[in-house]
Amino acid sequence: MNAPAGRYTPHLVLTFLIAIWGGSFAVVKIALGSLSPFGLVAVRFWVAVACMLPLLRGSVVRDLPKAMRPGLTAGVALAAGYLLQTEGMQETSASMGGFLVGLIVLIVAVGGWAFLGGRLGQLSLAGLALGIVGMGFLCWPDQTAAVPQDTPRGILLQVASSVSYAAHILLLSHFGRTTPAVAFCFWQLVLTAVAATVATLYHGTFAAGGRAAVEWTPALLGALAYLGVLATALGIVLQGKVQHRIAPTTVALLFALEPLFAALVAWAALDDRMGALQLIGGITIVVGVVVTGLERQPARDASVA
Repeated sequence: MNAPAGRYTPHLVLTFLIAIWGGSFAVVKIALGSLSPFGLVAVRFWVAVACMLPLLRGSVVRDLPKAMRPGLTAGVALAAGYLLQTEGMQETSASMGGFLVGLIVLIVAVGGWAFLGGRLGQLSLAGLALGIVGMGFLCWPDQTAAVPQDTPRGILLQVASSVSYAAHILLLSHFGRTTPAVAFCFWQLVLTAVAATVATLYHGTFAAGGRAAVEWTPALLGALAYLGVLATALGIVLQGKVQHRIAPTTVALLFALEPLFAALVAWAALDDRMGALQLIGGITIVVGVVVTGLERQPARDASVA
């Protein structure tokens, strides 16, 4: 029997989003030349909130009370992920950030087993082992790198952000089937924008390097449009609509593409080159994600594809 029309549309949409998110690592590095890390997250998410405002009418407004609690819950994980990651990006290359985000799928496998009754079989365990080995290669000092640009602190912050993003993905899978997508997304964006603004005010400036004012160059405005509109507002709304319609194994395999997109865009836009050990580590993590994604899931998971 032929597959129903549109069956693979969610897969294509998620792949499109993953390409956008992969490219965002290089765009963040560009924006950090003008904005502080927390200031960048704040501006990015207020732009995303502004994009959502025209959608707040009719049934969406009526959905806001129902979506408030799950939206704010997921928003806590989302805010932590973005704040930790953007702070860590100051001390890592875009390629390193992209490969470290590959850990999310491995962490999701553990979290799904621990909290959602998912399966953690031999392939998942093998994938986790490969992820740990890959982390070791990524963090090992590599003298062959063109420019030393990855600090232990930056790497640890990005690993912590991957844990937060994994929690966010699990919460999307948990709430996504029963919570209205647009209202759900709106609360997440608002909470992250507010949290980032508070963090920025606490640290004292929106500008990078402690400067008194931000220079609003065309490059910065373009970066904010990419991050706020495409990667955040559009990305989170579409992710909330499609991710729960894709089998977890397929989600894992698709997210394995994000580090590859990140490395490709960083190389093209920033001439970002990783050392030999770092490349081995990044590839090992991607292989670990793929191996984890090959774990057979119960029939109830496969039915959502």
